Amino acid sequence: MHMQGKMKSYKNARGPAQSKHKLPGRKSVLKWPYKMIKLQVKVISWPFIILTAFLRVLQIESINTNFLELAAFEDFLRSEHLTQVLVVRGADADGDWQIECHQKLLANYRVQFYRPGMSANFEDLMFYGSPRTAVLVLNFEHVLVRRRVLGVASEAGYFNNSLAWFILGSGRESLPDEQLIEQHLSGYSMGIDADITVALRAQDNKSWPLYDVYRISQRVPKSLIVKRKGIWTFSGGYQLLENFQNTWIIQRRNFLNVTLVGSTVLTEKPPGFDDMEYLADDKQLQQFDPMQRKTYQLFQLVESMFNLSLAMRFTDKWGDLLENGSWSGVMGQVTSRAADFAVCPVRLLPDRQPYVQYSAVLHIQDIHFLFRHPRRSHIRNIFFEPLSTQVWWCVLVLVSASTLLLLIHVRQERRLSHLDNRLSFVWFTMLETYLQQGPATEIFRLFSTRLLISFSCAFSFVLMQFYGAFIVGSLLSESSRSIVSLKALYDSNMALGMENISYNFPIFTDTRNQLVRDVYEKKICKSGEHNVLTLQQGAERIIQGRFAFHSAIDRMYRQLLDLKMDEGEFCDLQKIIFNPPYDAASVMPKGSPWREHLAHALLVLRTSGLMQYNEKKWMVPRPDCSLFRAQAAEVDLEHFAPALLALALAMMASALVFLLELFLHWLPDFRRRLGVVSMST
Repeated sequence: MHMQGKMKSYKNARGPAQSKHKLPGRKSVLKWPYKMIKLQVKVISWPFIILTAFLRVLQIESINTNFLELAAFEDFLRSEHLTQVLVVRGADADGDWQIECHQKLLANYRVQFYRPGMSANFEDLMFYGSPRTAVLVLNFEHVLVRRRVLGVASEAGYFNNSLAWFILGSGRESLPDEQLIEQHLSGYSMGIDADITVALRAQDNKSWPLYDVYRISQRVPKSLIVKRKGIWTFSGGYQLLENFQNTWIIQRRNFLNVTLVGSTVLTEKPPGFDDMEYLADDKQLQQFDPMQRKTYQLFQLVESMFNLSLAMRFTDKWGDLLENGSWSGVMGQVTSRAADFAVCPVRLLPDRQPYVQYSAVLHIQDIHFLFRHPRRSHIRNIFFEPLSTQVWWCVLVLVSASTLLLLIHVRQERRLSHLDNRLSFVWFTMLETYLQQGPATEIFRLFSTRLLISFSCAFSFVLMQFYGAFIVGSLLSESSRSIVSLKALYDSNMALGMENISYNFPIFTDTRNQLVRDVYEKKICKSGEHNVLTLQQGAERIIQGRFAFHSAIDRMYRQLLDLKMDEGEFCDLQKIIFNPPYDAASVMPKGSPWREHLAHALLVLRTSGLMQYNEKKWMVPRPDCSLFRAQAAEVDLEHFAPALLALALAMMASALVFLLELFLHWLPDFRRRLGVVSMST
């Protein structure tokens, strides 16, 4: 056969549909005799069927035809890994005999039958959640089959991949197979997810050419696509062309530039911008509508991947459930099928799930409180912080005690030499010791005095080293932050606000956490304050300080940088995480034919790294706060002010004492002159 090298044969796979690679456990051991009995019934039934050919000569052609067609159908079931079968028969007069024949030939499958004209309707045989079923249509040209089976399936939307259709027919010499299929099936509603295999009996009655039938979109009036899929023969079995050995999603990646409708929401578009230009721009104004614009970049890649075009529909809402049961915004456009899917990410919420079908996750959004953490505001300065109050009192006591002890030593030294025993001499000698200057060695001769001065000098050295080390360490280390939880933020004296956007309100209102509700009712909605602000207003108040704002973190970061927030203020930012980030995905109508293709596209984008690359393009560049702290480690005027103040006070005190000393020095002379003047008068 000329296609033998390009086809895959299922002839050798004929037999029971169970896998032979499973271990023979207890269940398989119990099922094995049952399978053997079914196989024996099937084999034994063939001689009886052939025997009826001699008893009923008029049915010989029907027997052979049914045997070959069912053999082809059984190979189709193996290739699709299906065990649930629905056989649609024509309005034949001898239906009971054919049912018995089908049951014996399909003994390894769960089979049910439907004949047009039965009391039960075709759609009643389908139910939600049933396993994937193979539907065998024995004669698709029959008028009742077309009206009560194919027509009903078209209206109910059964031409999708939940049903694997195997439709039988007969070819004609005067008409190509593709045109014959187009003639009989073009009027039915089917999309790109249709799983329809048409097998037309060749003129030699020995082979059945196989055709794959689908349409790109039900919305777009384009002709039916009929592709040669392979061939089935009794000797060669079920053979597929090389292209059809892949999944049907790979086979149908070319959408022939069909136009699909996407829906997105724009809430922050500045005036003067065109909708499409603004949506496609990934360089400017990235703080506005970043979720929608970022995901649109991914759908542009999907356009080129599947060779399709997107026609966008815009709205100003994600979607709310209205009183009449319909939806507004993006949800309304999708549920009404005015749009094929949402291009913007939509939150995964339980109340939306019954109305739409979600894709894989497109976007993860962090929404938290953000504020500039206030720096430590103690009364004591950094020059006093390294040592506690108890340490300073101990140092003062030790200095005073050592001074008194030195005074006793000096009195003893005076007996041995002519040493000044005034208190001032003792005081300045001790100051020299603690300032590590020390008196001359020949002044003191007693060993006890030298021992006191030596250890006092060592103590002063250790004290100064610890003092300096603690100051430097406190400047280099990151200041501890006390407001790190929602409870601490609530108890602080900071003002709280949130962005005026729809997804913010349910976070505070649809919760059982009393603390979160108190934050909303007593802080954000506090009487006399208007703390539900726009993004820019919230960013301006964060820069001013003492204000925490609840919004999307990445949007707020970009807005703060756009307002020229310096690195020092940026590194002071603190976020409070009390709710997990939410996942968002695209939504489609229930039973959408695009769900598998969209899932495949998102997997390809994720595994190829294009989705991560797109995420990186929309990430906010943040300064390295560790480098900034290393550069900012300095003692500023605020911290050095006490030392300057102490020196200024000492200078003022010295000046006052100097004036007092001058006055006391001039006072005797003034009195003497005053007395001379009084005597002369």
